[in-house]
Amino acid sequence: MSFHSLDYLLFLPLVVVLYFFTPQRWRWVVLLALSNLFYAAWRWDFLWLLWVSTLIDFVVGQGLPRARPGWRRKALLSVSLCGNLGLLFTFKYFALVANTGLTLFHGGDSQAFEPISLLLPLGISFYTFQTLGYVIDVYRGRRQPERHLGYFAVYVMYFPQLLAGPIERPGSLLPQLRRHKVFEVGRAAAGGALMLVGYFKKLVIADRLADIVPPVLSQPLDHSPLLVLAAAAGEIYRYYADLSGYADIAIGTSLILGIQLTKNFDRPLASVSVAEFWRRWHITVSNWFRDYVYLPISRGAARGRGHRDTRAARSAAATLLTLVLVALWHGAAWTWLAAGLVAGLVMIGEGVVRRSRSATALSNGLSRALGLSRGVEVFLQNGLNRVVLWSFLILLGSLVATPGWQTSVQTWGQMAALPAWAIDDPRALLSGFGILPRYLIIAIVALEIYQWLDARQPVFERLKSRGPVVAWGFYYALIAVILIFGTFDKPGFLYFNF
Repeated sequence: MSFHSLDYLLFLPLVVVLYFFTPQRWRWVVLLALSNLFYAAWRWDFLWLLWVSTLIDFVVGQGLPRARPGWRRKALLSVSLCGNLGLLFTFKYFALVANTGLTLFHGGDSQAFEPISLLLPLGISFYTFQTLGYVIDVYRGRRQPERHLGYFAVYVMYFPQLLAGPIERPGSLLPQLRRHKVFEVGRAAAGGALMLVGYFKKLVIADRLADIVPPVLSQPLDHSPLLVLAAAAGEIYRYYADLSGYADIAIGTSLILGIQLTKNFDRPLASVSVAEFWRRWHITVSNWFRDYVYLPISRGAARGRGHRDTRAARSAAATLLTLVLVALWHGAAWTWLAAGLVAGLVMIGEGVVRRSRSATALSNGLSRALGLSRGVEVFLQNGLNRVVLWSFLILLGSLVATPGWQTSVQTWGQMAALPAWAIDDPRALLSGFGILPRYLIIAIVALEIYQWLDARQPVFERLKSRGPVVAWGFYYALIAVILIFGTFDKPGFLYFNF
């Protein structure tokens, strides 16, 4: 039952009716039952894994406050770590490690054996991290354990965010599950409007790009350098539209029920640095790794003895390790590990340049020599930084989006040949933009304008202030665009592969 299926459009009104007509004390039962039904509609045979993770961490959470400080508390924490990460490793990473070992055993020939393949349970990368974060917070004394198994199970299995996030913290979601709510038309309209934006991103942009971009990146030598570059950039936007579209639908669905989920994307493609990009891209995942991986390691480095440069090196190592783990969380492949290494090194380099007095002096001196005002200087610097960021994203995106290392190298080679190709045949530049249909370009531009406006004042509030005729006219027009230009034959979202 995907968010963009007819089944879901019938399922959601049923949830709303049952939820608001049920007394508050029993609403957790409704959400738990319907969330299990939602997951079972995908793969009922993996439902037991969801319950295993839930029960392990509920029991561990109950035991931590009662355990004496020392090895008993650490042993309980280890149960949660081994249980959740063990499930994740078995289903997500075991095949990668095993197939790599078999390839090495056969002298590097990956064709000499039948590769191991395991079906990835939907949502396992999300719900294991959500429950693990809860246990770590209880272990650190930052929150009391949830005593009610039913509410805790809903916290883990809440259907809008179960399959692909946002990864919610217990302090945010659990109190909302207990709070009494009544159905509000205005709030439901806001949630529905956000869902429409998500459907627009997914069906009109992401799924249309899915028909155009992958064939080019899978055979880069069969296409012109400009076409390959456009496809690589389109792949970045496809990922963004698909993943943020899912988040919008999830957050909008939950808002109809009166439960506010965490914002997961904050216009990351408008960032001016790699560090800013990661802060604004899948925010709940980035924050999870920041709080439970990066900060503990970097704080340990800051408290450690040694020269300042040694502590800086330890902090840089924490950054590199965190980015590698973030990349491997996104995909169980060596190309993702390489992408994480590159991203980590680039982020470390950004920090060095940002703290460099000589780099600051050079930038200021160049601005004075050219007679640039501060506003013009910032505008040009941000523009250059965005070009650098997009070059970085295209480089790494083509690494993880192509079928293998060889195809990635071919893709980079084609893009590197663009200047010579353009000089040799300048007229080909005009024909090279034909990869994207005109309506798709208009859709992307419209989305960017919408997001720019929404960042300054929510578009829903703008429409509401102009009256119901304008607001509903916009919504009906958006529905018409989705029905006319959307594609409805794609089975799921990209995050289902994570």
